[in-house]
Order: sequence, then C-alpha cells, then structure tokens
Amino acid sequence: MPELILAVVFVAAVGLGPVAGVCALCIGSIGFLGKLVADAAEEIDVGRVEAVRAVGGGWWQVLFSAVLPQAVPNLVGSSLYMLDVNIRQSTVLGIVGAGGVGFLLYEAVRTLNFEFAGAIILIIFAIVYLIERLAGWIRSQVI
Repeated sequence: MPELILAVVFVAAVGLGPVAGVCALCIGSIGFLGKLVADAAEEIDVGRVEAVRAVGGGWWQVLFSAVLPQAVPNLVGSSLYMLDVNIRQSTVLGIVGAGGVGFLLYEAVRTLNFEFAGAIILIIFAIVYLIERLAGWIRSQVI
C-alpha cells in the first residue's frame, strides 16, 4: 500500500503531525524492505552453501562464510535505497498533513514565501544526491 494512502489513514486516526507520517513510512517501508531482503536471499548461490556443508560446516559456519558474504552487498544497497525513498516520501507525506519537511514546504508555498520553498527543495535535492553518492561509494567498498 502506498505511503501516501497510509498517511491519510494515519492522519485521520491520530491527527495531524509527524506521528502519522512516521507510522505511514514505517509500515510502507517495512513491507517493501522485507521484499527486497527476500529477493536478496533468493539470489544466494546455493553451491557455496552446499560446499560449506559438504566439508562439515555447521549452521553458523554456513551463515558467516557462505550466506552473509553474498547477501551483504544487496542488503546494504536495499537499506540505502530505502533511506533515499523515505527522505523523498517524507516530503510528499508532509503535504497531506503528516508533518516533517513537506509541511514546511507546503506552508512556504501557501504563504508565498518562494525563497524559503526554493531553499527547501534545493536542500532536499542535495541530501538525496549525497545519499546516492554515499550509496555508490559504500557499494564499491562492499562489493
């Protein structure tokens, strides 16, 4: 379910403010991140797992020497992607009354304070760009 719909439901349930936005982002993100983690687990090469088991490796040895080294790059990428999406979604959720930076942006536009609105948009763009650059650097270090 999209975070925007969840935010409207939570705004109706708990009222205006950041609590509704946080609840909407948490529920929407947990489901999507769970799907990404499951996809990462499905992409693991079973040959490595069987090789560790064949030489007598126990459950912990299989986990730490065959599963995690293959899954960590995907998990790091998925986590950073969710951080990026949540920052962008928090802007949209604030417009419907779920608080956060989107509420500031909405109020700035509503009061015709376009300099402040432009500054908010530039800061959001810079943060998303920096997170994308950081994610690329971290992925290059992990892989």
